[in-house]
Amino acid sequence: MIIYVESKAFPYKTFLALVKPSDKVARIRAHLLHILYDIGQEDLQFKLRYKGQYLRDAFFIEDYDIPENAVIKLLPVARRNDTMLDIRSIASTMTVSVDALSTSGQQDVKVELFKEIREFIRREKMMRAFDVMIYIMFLATFLNLLTNYWYAFSWSAVLFVFTVFFRPYYNRCGGFTGNYTQWRFLYCIFYVVASVGVLGASLYYCCISWMSVVAHGCKDWVFVDDCSHKGVFTAVFFSAHSLILLASAILITLLFFNFRLEKGDYIEKFLVQERDIEQVMKSARSSKIKEKRTAAYELACMAASGDDNKFRIVAEGGLDVLMAMAHCDDDATQEHAVEAIGELLTIQSIQDNFVDMNGVQTLTSLLHSENSRIMQEAAVSLYTIVSESEENKSSVVADHGLDDLAHAAYQGTIYCQRTIASIYLELAFTSEIRAQMASRNMPAQALVHLCSSTDPETQRYALQTFELLAIESSEMICAQEELMEVLLDLPNKTLDEKLYLLAGKILLYYAENKMACEMLVNHPSIKDALTMFGRSQDTILQKVVTKIIFCMLDTKEMKLKARDQQLHRVLGYIRDNSLDREAWDMADQGIQAMDSDEDNLSTLPILSTLEKLNKMGDKHRFGSRTSLGSDGKPGASNSSNSSDEKRKI
Repeated sequence: MIIYVESKAFPYKTFLALVKPSDKVARIRAHLLHILYDIGQEDLQFKLRYKGQYLRDAFFIEDYDIPENAVIKLLPVARRNDTMLDIRSIASTMTVSVDALSTSGQQDVKVELFKEIREFIRREKMMRAFDVMIYIMFLATFLNLLTNYWYAFSWSAVLFVFTVFFRPYYNRCGGFTGNYTQWRFLYCIFYVVASVGVLGASLYYCCISWMSVVAHGCKDWVFVDDCSHKGVFTAVFFSAHSLILLASAILITLLFFNFRLEKGDYIEKFLVQERDIEQVMKSARSSKIKEKRTAAYELACMAASGDDNKFRIVAEGGLDVLMAMAHCDDDATQEHAVEAIGELLTIQSIQDNFVDMNGVQTLTSLLHSENSRIMQEAAVSLYTIVSESEENKSSVVADHGLDDLAHAAYQGTIYCQRTIASIYLELAFTSEIRAQMASRNMPAQALVHLCSSTDPETQRYALQTFELLAIESSEMICAQEELMEVLLDLPNKTLDEKLYLLAGKILLYYAENKMACEMLVNHPSIKDALTMFGRSQDTILQKVVTKIIFCMLDTKEMKLKARDQQLHRVLGYIRDNSLDREAWDMADQGIQAMDSDEDNLSTLPILSTLEKLNKMGDKHRFGSRTSLGSDGKPGASNSSNSSDEKRKI
């Protein structure tokens, strides 16, 4: 498969990497290292990113769901002014000096790169030497006609045609080319077999020719009979021909083994190699910042490579060490330490141990980091905790955890905000935490900010959270005037009917509150928003729109305002186009009530929320958890698999 690599550092270049889905990300990096070497940028340090997530060398390409012809980003990593080892990924750089890595026992990536380049240069030279032999074979094929055994021309010609027609072409920069490149190994095998056969015939003719010449003796250098010029030429020719065939067979055999080397074979082994855990932990406890950076990255890679390594790290006291490194002053060390913690937390037993060690406070404090990457990794780790364990959720909200999440909701990147919204949603499913969230203003304001995000997933998670909080406290919803603006402006930003349904159900809580309902009916965007909601094909949403308008008819003043807003047209559309009988009846009753001059709307009693849900249909279909998943639990994109969700977020 072909992978395209783009970078702002090279605005006029697009790099190509030929890989297989079963290859590791390190293979892509190896291709790029070769390309950068060719363009004189071998000292460039870089990371790879696809759909917002940084790619780890030890992971397979298929782990990230990278398809054919995908475009990934190459992000240069700036050097540190202190000339220390700048490793946002030690395996992400090829400029790490041997001295800098000598304490950790690792080789320089450049050494492995140069080793591969030397092998490819040797391949190129051998191919050129083989080309010279082909020209000699061409000449020898026709010289067969001048020998005593002229019919040897036939098999020499067949060998020559096969050699030229199926020959693979190669140069170090462009790689293999030609129509039969994929058959290069078979080509080598067949050539060796065929050339050995021709070599046998040439040796036979060489021997009998020389035997004839020697037997004659060529007395007085008179070239007659068996010692004729033609006889001597035949002996010399087949001797030289045999040497050429032998040399070409040996050369093509060497090429056969050289062809087995592909770009990245040496580099990949280095990039994903693992050191002894005891040595890594020793470096992690060192006071030298270089060794800490190296150890933090290696722990992250080891934790990502398998569950056995996770338990080994914990057994060596890795959690304490990683928590300490997460609080150090070096951003690179912090980042990789949090990545390692996130990988470890995918194991439930390790997660429980981490919570008991008050590790959650470490993660929540990192939500205030100025480094967006550290903030994102900390948020992902917290999501792993809240999505996989009900018991550990309380540890996240303890000690101002909700305020820390709110800070990240404002300051984080779009991916971090999506993660924070997911955390809020998971927390809201626990009644005690939901009550705590509903009683505080900061989480609500943070959720309002998330609802105004341009990311549909973030909006969905935030609205689902508000839906759950509304069950706990409808007054808290009505107190959020900015939320009303966001909900009514939603149709101007998206056409997602699932978001419309969530917004409509939350607006229903505003409509139930007398003061909020007055604000709602006077809002200039109310007609446009309800019109868009009413035009949905979702009958539940149509019922919600109808009930919102019903609530606006409770007093004469609001009914007059509803007429001025022409909300009867919304009801008319629902009545004329709805496929649901109950929605049709409700819209028809609403139109009649709006046209009536009676002040007492006894036919339209104000129902409680549960009564409305029961009246409109199955409350489980209408309720909060419906929008999250068909089984009443968060959907697969929320909490089905924490490790997969960790990558996707």
